[in-house]
Amino acid sequence: MILLNEDDVLERLESQNDVASFMNVAHDILLSSIREFLPSLFVNNDEEILEYAVKPLLAKSGPLDDIDIALRLIYALGRMDKRLYADIICFSQFCNFVRTGPDEIHFQDNIVYDLITNLNVITKNAPILNAVKNMKYADFSVYSEIRYSNMVKTALTLAVTSMLKELNL
Repeated sequence: MILLNEDDVLERLESQNDVASFMNVAHDILLSSIREFLPSLFVNNDEEILEYAVKPLLAKSGPLDDIDIALRLIYALGRMDKRLYADIICFSQFCNFVRTGPDEIHFQDNIVYDLITNLNVITKNAPILNAVKNMKYADFSVYSEIRYSNMVKTALTLAVTSMLKELNL
């Protein structure tokens, strides 16, 4: 598994044109980072333990291949801040909602705005939160709707990169 650098993450997220593909890519990036972090939780990284106990847990069909279960383990062991845990769970649940929802969701939809206002990583960043809020309630024309969608996408991208930075500390 290749760990992506920040430029790769930004490039992959910015190339997504709709919420569904954006959320799927973000979910995959977050899961990949969590999978890279998980081996550090286990005893002394002993070769035998890694080979016979840790690798099966992290295998594609293993129990820790699910982002929600892996997050719960990391949080339960005290290796993750409560705010980060809540943000990644919120992102994961929203991704599942987007995948299973009957309707197509757009960046300018209220539900995406609700996601942004519920992410700790965004709410602690007052300039980006205020910019999104101000554009959300501005008088819209076709140009400003596109601009608002781009602002929302940027806010979500910043959220993902901020979560990744916190995970990699």
